Amino acid sequence: MIEAVQHPPHRKPRSARAKLFGTGDLNRKMRCSVIVAHPADEVVGAGCLIAKLVDVSVLHVTDGAPMQDAKAAGFEARADYARARREECLAALAIANVAEDRVVDLEFPDRRASTFLAGLTKKIATFLQQSATDIIVTHPYEGGHPDHDATAFATHAAMRLLKLNGFKPPALFEMGLHPSADFKAKVPDFLPGTEREITTLLLDDRAKEMKQRMFACFETQRESLDASPIGPEKFRQPVAYDFTSPPQEGKLHYERFDWAPTRQEWLSLACAALADLFPQRAAST
Repeated sequence: MIEAVQHPPHRKPRSARAKLFGTGDLNRKMRCSVIVAHPADEVVGAGCLIAKLVDVSVLHVTDGAPMQDAKAAGFEARADYARARREECLAALAIANVAEDRVVDLEFPDRRASTFLAGLTKKIATFLQQSATDIIVTHPYEGGHPDHDATAFATHAAMRLLKLNGFKPPALFEMGLHPSADFKAKVPDFLPGTEREITTLLLDDRAKEMKQRMFACFETQRESLDASPIGPEKFRQPVAYDFTSPPQEGKLHYERFDWAPTRQEWLSLACAALADLFPQRAAST
């Protein structure tokens, strides 16, 4: 008896969203890079998502160690505080099965990332090219923290550099995370102002317990993380940001902090970096 050959049904390529938030083999076939401003940002904003994935690398933009915080934590030297924060973060990421060799620290000064936008962009572009990243998770451009906005700027600009040099840029997602109004807690949510589709990762009891163990690794951040919600974790895909314009109307969230730049100062730094990184565009405008 001759049987007809059964051709397998044509499968549509899975979307980046399905690859990132799916289960089983869906999240085993892609490389994810989580690019954040400070050590611990990735744990608060995406710790349980990271634990679901297999091939994850993490890049910290700053050392997370302003002198004021170092002294408050009992450290005489900022470098010692930065080292302690890194070790705490490595311990937390180990719980999510991220090995130390998958964590990269650029060590720009905390709260000053926006003064190094062009150099930061080039370092992120090199990191993405070397890691062959398929999907990025990073901060939104929303005025929550100047280092978060700097990380968003540099990540978007790095993807543009890759495209201009003939590389296919990764898919990009944002995680919800901003400092509370009193700057004492990290809030895993987006600031109001832009209504877009959000994927919410709800945490069951097992996930909450794991994230609590991750939080417990950060002894130097104890007060902040005790005040920070465990979850849920929220993600969305970005719009095409205009980094020459403010991310929000009115006073930005970070402008209430006396150490932060004003919106005009931040935008001036962004415009200068864009002119440095993309001089042909600057010359044509």
